Amino acid sequence: MNSLKGLGVCAVLAGIAYALSRVANADQLLLGVTIVIITMSLISYAASIRRRRRDHRIAGE
Repeated sequence: MNSLKGLGVCAVLAGIAYALSRVANADQLLLGVTIVIITMSLISYAASIRRRRRDHRIAGE
């Protein structure tokens, strides 16, 4: 399973390299990708906090 994970990472990196070679304005593409990554990370973090609080409330701590 771990080898497939590594293969997926390589595929993503190859896709990024291909996209950068095809896009005329690479700076805007990188800015967009960065914004998407940060947004997804914040949403995941907020969901994690909400889940942890709910778990603590259910456990009675």
